[in-house]
Amino acid sequence: MGIQTIIDKAGFITINKRKGVGQTISRSGHIKTALQQQSIYRFTVSVPDGLRYSENRDFLESIDETDVITEANVDIGLTNTGLSYITAYQGDRTSANLANITVNAVDGNKIYVDTTTCQGTGTIFKVGDYIQPEGNTDTYRYPYQVTTEFSTASSNAFIEVHRPIIPQDGVDLTVGNLRVGNNVRFHLKALTMPIYSVIPHDIISFDGNFELMEVIT
Repeated sequence: MGIQTIIDKAGFITINKRKGVGQTISRSGHIKTALQQQSIYRFTVSVPDGLRYSENRDFLESIDETDVITEANVDIGLTNTGLSYITAYQGDRTSANLANITVNAVDGNKIYVDTTTCQGTGTIFKVGDYIQPEGNTDTYRYPYQVTTEFSTASSNAFIEVHRPIIPQDGVDLTVGNLRVGNNVRFHLKALTMPIYSVIPHDIISFDGNFELMEVIT
């Protein structure tokens, strides 16, 4: 329930992972750009009006219990398969073959992997594919998106992703497999929570959208 249910009932989801950038223009007309913040996932989620109050009281209770302090570990497209196209794997390998890929190391925005046991032909990852190292504990928090098509069969090839790899205390990223597509997880907190009203007869209406943001520890 909570944030996972908000996502599963989404009327739309806006995904913003652009870097935070500041710009100034000098008196001479030169523009200066500075990176203020690395890429962080932010989501705007709309729950459509028209849900029946009598059928969604448990959902509303979970919203009331959700606050801006507690984070949630959620998926997009696994729990609600109607949203699976958002994070769906685009490449040409089977799930069983993808499960054979192991992580060797990470460096900057590169994930070094062993793909020698990933059988099959065609593209392994296409641009935009979601991937997430599991690490030695299977608890690594941060997903990434592939920025260059990847089809290399090698014991130590690198996958380029959209942001530098974020370290996590207690997790060794030099071992473990990859989560791919719908299996990736996001750790989110709610920034804003709209108020709901019950409109006769038996209809829920929200006064805004849910704003969710990835938690970087």
